[in-house]
Amino acid sequence: MRSRTERLSLALSCAAALAVAVLFAWLFSRQGTTGLYQWHPDYRRIFILIGAAGLVPLILALLARLLARPLPQARVSRAPGILRVASLSFAGLMILTSMLLFAALRSTAHAVAANRPSVQLVDPIQGIAGREGMVRLSLSSDPHWGSPSSSPEARRKIIKAVASSSPRRDAFFILGDNVEEGMTDASWRAEALDLSQLQGEVPVRSLLGNHDGLIDGQFHFKTYFFPPTMRSDSGSPYYYSMDAGPAKIIVLNLLWGAESFDRRQAAWLERTLAALPQGRQAIVLSHCFFYASGYVDLGMPWYDHFGTIAKVAPILERHKVALVVSGHNHYMELLKKNGVSYAVIGAMGGLPDPEPTYRSPSSLWIKQGSFGWLDLDIGDRGIGLAFKASDGSTLHEDFIPAAGASTP
Repeated sequence: MRSRTERLSLALSCAAALAVAVLFAWLFSRQGTTGLYQWHPDYRRIFILIGAAGLVPLILALLARLLARPLPQARVSRAPGILRVASLSFAGLMILTSMLLFAALRSTAHAVAANRPSVQLVDPIQGIAGREGMVRLSLSSDPHWGSPSSSPEARRKIIKAVASSSPRRDAFFILGDNVEEGMTDASWRAEALDLSQLQGEVPVRSLLGNHDGLIDGQFHFKTYFFPPTMRSDSGSPYYYSMDAGPAKIIVLNLLWGAESFDRRQAAWLERTLAALPQGRQAIVLSHCFFYASGYVDLGMPWYDHFGTIAKVAPILERHKVALVVSGHNHYMELLKKNGVSYAVIGAMGGLPDPEPTYRSPSSLWIKQGSFGWLDLDIGDRGIGLAFKASDGSTLHEDFIPAAGASTP
C-alpha cells in the first residue's frame, strides 16, 4: 500500500511540475513575456512563485520517500504518509490551477468582438508610394487605449490633426503600446474605432509594443493590424521592410529591449540593409528606444538602453542608417550618436513620463509633458523632421540630409 501511494505521489508531483512547465513554455513563447520577466520585478516575482509552487509537490514526495527509510525515532513514522497526502493534494491543485489558468488566459486573449471597425492599413509588400517625389509620414507612439491614466482627448486630437494635414500625409505609424493590456479586446476595438476616422484619408501601420504583448496580445495585434491576407518580406508580422519613395522603412521587433532581437531577425536586418542601393535612405522604426533621456523606474534604467545599444545600434551604424524613430519612453526627443539620428515620440496619449533625471549625452532637444507626433517629409535631398504638439503647433524642426546632399 505504501509503495503504491508512494508511486502515485511521485507520478502526480511530476505531472504537476510538467503542467506548470507547459504553462510557462506557452507564456514565454508569446511576444514580450521574456522582457516582462526581465524588466518588471512584480511580474518576475509572480513567475518565480508559480514556478516554485509547481515544484512543491515533488519536494514533498521526495521528502516522504526519504523519511520512509527505517529511523530510530518512532515518532516520525507517520510523517511520510502525511507528506504523501500533502504531495497528492498539492499536485492535484497545481495541475488544476495550471489548466484553468491556461484556459482562462488563452480564451480571454483570443476573444474578439464581431463587427470590428474597419481600419485602412498600410500593406508592407505594397509599400508607400508618396506623391511628386515626396513621402510624407506621421508617427507617434504609446497611446495606451484602455488605460485610465491615458488621454483620449489627446489621442483624438492627434488623429484628427493628422487626418486634416495639408499636404496630405501618406501614412500614419503608431510605434507600439497601442493598448494598455494586449489580451483585452475592448481596448483594441476602441483603438480601431478611433482610427476609423482616418478611413479614406491616411492609411495606418501599427507596431507591437510591450503592453500590446500582454498576455498573448499578439493574437489581437494580428487580428486588427496584420490580418492573414497580409504578408511581409521577412515572413513575420513583427519585423519587415517596405519601400517609401526615396527611402526604405525598416520595422524592428523590439518590445522591452533586445531580448526579442534573435539571430533570425539580426540576420534579416543585416541582409536588408546590405542590399540597399547606395544613397537610399534607411529609416528604422521600433517600439523600444535606443538612445534616450529618462529616469529609474522599478529599479530599472529607462534611458540609453543598454540592450538595444549593444546588440542593434552597431548594425545600424555600420550600414549608415539615417534615422531611427521609437517610442516606449513617453517623451519627445531628438538625439544623434555615431552618425545616426534618433527620435523618441512616445507622446500619443499615454501618461507623460516625469522630468528626466538623466539627460542623454546624445540629446539635442527634448520635450516633456506634451502630447504630440512627428512628421517626416522624405525627399531625394533628405528627411525633414517636425515635432508637433497635439494642437498642431510645431515644437521643433530639423533636417537630415541624404548622403551627398547639402542641408537646405
